[in-house]
Amino acid sequence: MTDQSTIKTASEQIAEILKNDIFSGKFHPGSKLIEKEISELMNVSRTPIREAFRILQSDGLVEINANKGVQVISITKEDVIEVCELRMVVEIHCIKKIIETFDENDFLRLEDIVKQTEDMLAKKNYFSYYAYTVNFHEYIMSNCKNSRLYSAFLNARNSIRCAQIVLDKDINHLRNSNNDHKRIMQALKERDSDRSVKLMRQHLEGNCEMMKKNLENDAKFGSV
Repeated sequence: MTDQSTIKTASEQIAEILKNDIFSGKFHPGSKLIEKEISELMNVSRTPIREAFRILQSDGLVEINANKGVQVISITKEDVIEVCELRMVVEIHCIKKIIETFDENDFLRLEDIVKQTEDMLAKKNYFSYYAYTVNFHEYIMSNCKNSRLYSAFLNARNSIRCAQIVLDKDINHLRNSNNDHKRIMQALKERDSDRSVKLMRQHLEGNCEMMKKNLENDAKFGSV
């Protein structure tokens, strides 16, 4: 029997497609989502499109304005800094908490995420690559045994995915980022709290600096 709770409405399916288009960079920050164009492209009426827009608005991915219409949220240097500060606080705290509780199954799950990330990188599938990098961090947060911190991370997850748009597709940087995850995982396995914290901090700071640099240098994002 099909679980009715897993069946998505047309609006939810459309919202999911548009969300992935935003995360993949098909719709850049600040760009407009035209109801008529999307309706024709997807061959659906405008009603589910409008509802999908409201779903994206509640997820913090678009802004709906009576005069400007629907726009993908802009990314600013301040946005990146705020997201990075939030992650620094909650993820450093949680990595300290899980150091004694992670078991073999947890490490197998992290290893699987890292492997899938490597596979996506080899295929130059950057959309999936970035999704898996966030999954690595989310798995750690989900085991922190603090529902409020986990909720804070989930609330920031969409902002994290949007901010990843401005990361370089430089293969060396992306490979180094995934290697960071391997080193963090190894430090966790060795129950080395200080090293785990140090590696996580360096990893988050490095990606934050890269995003800020790219925002300043890229005209597509520097003006938003």
